[in-house]
Amino acid sequence: MIFVTVGSIHFDTLIQTLDAAIGRGEVEGEVIMQIGNGTYVPKHCEHFRTAPGLAPYYERAALVVGHGGTGTTLEVLERGLRLISVSNPSMIDNHQHEFLDALERKGLLRYCRVLTELPAYIRQSLQGPPARSFSTNLFFRKVVDDLEAL
Repeated sequence: MIFVTVGSIHFDTLIQTLDAAIGRGEVEGEVIMQIGNGTYVPKHCEHFRTAPGLAPYYERAALVVGHGGTGTTLEVLERGLRLISVSNPSMIDNHQHEFLDALERKGLLRYCRVLTELPAYIRQSLQGPPARSFSTNLFFRKVVDDLEAL
């Protein structure tokens, strides 16, 4: 199963682009989308707005497509799940770009910068090996060390 999450905000362009790709047969298999406060409602897959927790969806997911939020990204990585992140350009100063770029350079996720390329990213990710998990405690310790070095 592919699980798509946008968190508590909205990211209609991600949801709409992926829903259209499912409709065209470019993305196959079960897809469940968490659409948050978005206005676009998917036509080609199961969806919901919010849930008390996303653990049941993560447990079933072979791949997660995430909105680039720090909490979601770290939660998925700590679980050792394959992750494709998409930066939401509507966020203030597009801060997600630098965060996702750094994690991609470390080999922890795939960062899809162009939404039309997302179906290809999904196919490639599902064919590749599972992600390696890591401790978010170590990640935050490294961030603090780097900040103190400034």
